[in-house]
Parts: sequence; structure tokens; C-alpha cells
Amino acid sequence: MGKKRNLILAGLISVLCFPAVANAATTKTVCASGCDFTGIAEAIASEDVAAGDTIKLNENLTVNATITVDKSVTIDLNGHDITGEGVQYVFNFNAKDTEFTLTDSTDEAGTIANAQRGILVTAGELTFDKVTLTSEDRTIQINPVTDGGAAKVIVEGGVIESTGTNATRTIMLWGNNVAGEASLVVNGGEIIAPISSDNSAAINLGSANAAGNTVEINGGKITGHNGVRLYGNGEKGMTVLTMNGGSISAVNAGILQSAAEGTENTEIYLYGGSITAKDDAEASGLVGGDAVAIHHTQTGILVIGKEDGTGPTLTGETAVAVKEGDVTVNGGTIIATGEYRDQVIAREDGTEDSGAAISITSSNEYTAGVTLKITGGNLTSQNGNALFEGITYTADGEPTTEKSYVTSMEVTGGTFTSAEDKASVVATYAEPFITGGTYSSQENLDEYTKDEIIFSQDENGNFVAGTENLGDSNTPNDDTTTPSEDVPAVPQTFDALGMYAGIGAISIAAIAGAVIYLKRRA
Repeated sequence: MGKKRNLILAGLISVLCFPAVANAATTKTVCASGCDFTGIAEAIASEDVAAGDTIKLNENLTVNATITVDKSVTIDLNGHDITGEGVQYVFNFNAKDTEFTLTDSTDEAGTIANAQRGILVTAGELTFDKVTLTSEDRTIQINPVTDGGAAKVIVEGGVIESTGTNATRTIMLWGNNVAGEASLVVNGGEIIAPISSDNSAAINLGSANAAGNTVEINGGKITGHNGVRLYGNGEKGMTVLTMNGGSISAVNAGILQSAAEGTENTEIYLYGGSITAKDDAEASGLVGGDAVAIHHTQTGILVIGKEDGTGPTLTGETAVAVKEGDVTVNGGTIIATGEYRDQVIAREDGTEDSGAAISITSSNEYTAGVTLKITGGNLTSQNGNALFEGITYTADGEPTTEKSYVTSMEVTGGTFTSAEDKASVVATYAEPFITGGTYSSQENLDEYTKDEIIFSQDENGNFVAGTENLGDSNTPNDDTTTPSEDVPAVPQTFDALGMYAGIGAISIAAIAGAVIYLKRRA
């Protein structure tokens, strides 16, 4: 009996000490007949589908009503297609603090296609992977509507494409002051917008009423007439773009701010990846492009590169065009491929081309001011200046303003390479602003350099700013000062011997005193 009681007691202890194993996630199938459900909406509404379950298609599906997903489930296309007919969106993912997954478990991923829009995310977090999703506009719209909630999309792979011909936005973040934040993370896949109009963008970030919108690009490919278009709402930190990797290819602008009033104070941090803008109007047959990597037209923050000197590669006809805002360049490679302009023609609707790697232009249309700080990076212009700062002109050659609206310029490092017959730097800023850096041309440098800075040539013939010459230099050292008469002369032999003897006597006395002190202590 004793052994039996012990076995019973052990069983009770095991029941009390170890929790019951949760029900394992299950997979439910969807098809017209012979499956668990005949539709995805029916499966989601069923009590037989719990959080963590997978809903798998066993055949192609036509949807004529938007499917609302309010459970934490995985939808697996399983190599099949979903076609929307007469619906604004195929899916609406809407459950606060809930995680969804849309994917395909097969090698040949299925597609979701709709004539109007694709997917709406109003609350929760959607992970998108392997699926091909197409619609005319707003192929994914992130628009939080649940009070206090957030709507987020993570793109791990697949293809997301808009096919419209007028102001299409492939992924659109539309934050709401009441609801919460809209955010997008791109780790892989492709996001494609057509070359259709100046307002088209692969990613449309923010809105005038945005409470908090963020995009983080770590990988993947983004292509379109514009790459990322940003709208602020007047407050810093409300619309933030961070790029650590991946690529953006555009016809007009890789990244651009909205020029609309009230959409200022965006924040852009470019730490890695590549942005390439190349005018391809002939291929598009529709519109041309400014072919600028960055178009910064509003107040706000633009940071290029990390403090360790690493950063993105930015390429455009004018690579970085600035009209307003606070710009810091710490690293990376910035390349301008466009033609040189002796006078920059003012434009209200696009980039004012100068052919410079970094171009800052002032006119009476943009008066909020510009600050520029360059600590590193490689700035190259194939046909013009590496750095240009100046006012714009009308088509008739008349200046559009009497002064520059740059409030601060500071160059402490970086490499500035211009075309062979062009100055590395051209600026109208009144104060000396160069204390460091390497320049392919010495033209104008004395005018922009602080008094203590001198230039000497390195082994490649570039001019290096510093406080000392480089040794083997083609530039003479301007320091011709002689030692002051007040400098003491070197002691003569007998004077030196007397001085050294005195120092020795003092040292012996000090040692003796220390020995006596130690003996007394002992």
C-alpha cells in the first residue's frame, strides 16, 4: 500500500507543478468543397479558428466583399491567387495589439490582385512575405483608426506594386491624430510605383494630420517615379524616415518632401543603402524627372551618414538639393552626374539643377533658412562643383533674391571632388566656414577658410586643410616667425655642470631624508 500511495502522490504533484500544454496551432483549409471552410471570412469568424492558427488556400479564390481579419492568424496562399471584384480593399487587418501574417508556403507564391486598392491595415501588425500584391493605387494603406492603437506593416519579401496612371501611392501611411502611429519596416521584397506623375511614390509617408508616422528601410528594392515622399504636420518627430540598407531607384526623386504648406519638420536619417535617381523620360513615355537623390524643400532634419564616416551612396543629376532645413553630412558617397550650370534657374515645382553633389539654393519663395554641417563623406560632381551654395535666377537672368538664406555653414571634414575645370566649392555665405577637408581644386578656398587654416597638397595633388603642412608639400609654409629674444639660451658647458651638480645634491638630500623618515616609522 505504501508504494501505491507514493505513486498516487507523485501523480498529484506532477499535475499541480506542471501547467497544462496549450492547444497546438492548427491549419484550416479553404476551398469551394471538401475543405474546412469555403471562404477566408467564414474561417476567421469561426470559433474553430483560434489565435495562432493558419488559414490555407487549397484553390484560387474570388472575393467580392472586403475580408476583415481580427484574429492573430497566418493566411497562407499555398501557391493560389485571390482576385478582388468590385471591392475597395481585399483585406482589412483590424485588431489592436494583434499580429497577422500574410505569406505563401510554396516556391511559386500566389498573388492578390484588385482593380482598386489592395490591403488596409487599421490596427495591429501585419508581416508580409513572398506574396505578390497588385492594385491601381494604395496597394497597402496603413491607417490606424482604433483609439490609442497603432498600425504597422513589416515587409520581409514578396512584391507590392501599384499600376495606376495618376498620383499612385504603392504603400501609403496615413497617421491620425486620434488613433496613433502608422509605421512601416522594409527588410526585403520589392515595392514598385509606376512612372506616371510627379505625385506618384512607392512609399507615401505621413499626412498633414499625422500623429506619428515612421518608415525604416533595412533592405529590399524600392522603385518608381519617386521613391519616398514625406509629409510632416509642423512638429518634429511626427514623420521620421530611417534608411539603413536596401535600395531606392527613381526617375524624379529618391526621397522628397512635400512642398505643401503645413507639411514641414520631417526627419530623415540616411545611414546606409543606396539611392539612385536617373531621368528616364523616354522610357516612361509619360513624364520627365528631376533625377535628384534627395529633394529637401521644407524645414526639418536631414542627416547623411554615421559619425564613423560610413553612410549611403546617393547618386543623381543634382544629388542632394536643399532649399530649407538642417542638413548634416557625416559620411557616405554623394555623386552628381548632371550638367554644370553657371546660373541656377529658380523653380517652384521641382529641383533647381546645379549639377552639384550638394546644392543649396536661395530664393524669396523659401526663406525659412538652411544650416549645413559637413564632417565627412565623399562629395563628387562629374561636371560641376562638389558643393554649391548660392541664389537662383529667373529665366531672364534676374536674381530672385538679394541675399542667401543660409544661416550657418561649417565644413570640418570630407572629400570634395569637382570637375577638372571647376571649383570644388562655390558659396555666397558671408563667413569663413572651412576648417578641414580635402579638395580637388584650390580655387576660392582662401576666401572660405578660417585664418588659422592652411592648405597643402597630398600625393594625389589634392589640397588638404589643416594647421600644418603635410611635409612634402607644393604649398610653402607661411609661418616665418623666428624665436623670441626672451627664449633662454642653452647653458654653456661649465654652467651646465654646476647646474647638474646642484640638482644631484638636492636629490641625494631628498633620498637621505626619506630613509630617515622610514626608519622612524619602523
